[in-house]
Amino acid sequence: MPSTFEIGKSLSAAVCALLFGATMILSAVGPARANSHAPEAILAQGQTLPAPGHYLA
Repeated sequence: MPSTFEIGKSLSAAVCALLFGATMILSAVGPARANSHAPEAILAQGQTLPAPGHYLA
């Protein structure tokens, strides 16, 4: 029967793997989805945010 330390170590490794996998998926999907309409949204705001609109135009 595994000890409490071994169970905790395995659980910790599983949580780390889950968080790492989620981070990799979100870093691959998130920027593409977030940036698809960002320039249009910033430029549509007009003069409220001139600097980002200038760099993204």
